[in-house]
Amino acid sequence: MAGGMRVVESADETYYVSLNDMMIGLLFLFIIILMAFALNFRTAEREAGDMLDRLGRERDGLAAERDLLAEERDLLADERDRLALRRDELERVTMRLLDRDRLRHELLLEIRRRLAARGIDVVVEPEKGILRLPESLLFASARAELIDAGRQALAVLAEVLQATVPCYARAPRAAARTCPPGASAILETVLIEGHTDDVPLSGGPHRDNWQLSAARGVATFKTLMEMMPSLDELDNARGEKLFGVAGYERRRPVAIGADADARRQNRRIDLRFVVAAPDADELAAPRHDRDADALAPKADLPNAADGSTGVPADAHPPDAR
Repeated sequence: MAGGMRVVESADETYYVSLNDMMIGLLFLFIIILMAFALNFRTAEREAGDMLDRLGRERDGLAAERDLLAEERDLLADERDRLALRRDELERVTMRLLDRDRLRHELLLEIRRRLAARGIDVVVEPEKGILRLPESLLFASARAELIDAGRQALAVLAEVLQATVPCYARAPRAAARTCPPGASAILETVLIEGHTDDVPLSGGPHRDNWQLSAARGVATFKTLMEMMPSLDELDNARGEKLFGVAGYERRRPVAIGADADARRQNRRIDLRFVVAAPDADELAAPRHDRDADALAPKADLPNAADGSTGVPADAHPPDAR
């Protein structure tokens, strides 16, 4: 009996020892797993922290880039607005120039209409601002003295010019004159141009075609001013004399060729109506933009002699627009 009890107790002790060993082993395993988990957690936490720092730096970089893009957007918006203002200014100047060309076109057609009503046929080129008088209407061959018919034609022309041109110039009595709607001092100058053919002169009072073309221009100018002195009172918008003279010899032919008809067309007097270029204020940018980006200055205009001095017979004349 006693021997049986010892066997049972020994078996129980063995069972409990095995259970304790297993529990201790599980505890150690749990501790190892917990330590591994803790190490992995710390590694993951460190990696997460590094990632958060990296993402934070990227966020800050993107925010800075966003701010830079916002500044560039604002600059582009300002530039767009500035260019829009400049475009509007250029459109305004362009429209003003087109309006001046239109007024000159109407002026030339009105002069031609009035001359035709008085029996004088002339040629006009409105797009170039030219009123053309043929040589046969004014002068004998190789001469600069007006024929009688030429003086009569210039008397009519002087009356017509006095009735029309002052509306497009600065005149002493402009307020008392009836002008078309929109008419203003758009003319820079009216050049009376002498032109010859390409045949050299042989004999006569003039040395060459330079002298002849200049002398014819001066003779036409002086006759117009004598017949209608008020024309000499007309100024452009800057207060300079409106009428001037130029001689071009054969340098500006209207007909190409050496036949008699081409040469006849090239011997002529042209009245060139030059429209004034925009002044500095018209060409300037809007007030807030002028200091930063000024536009180009006004284009040079022809330097023609006015009626008080004439054109030297041996001088090469200036170009006119």
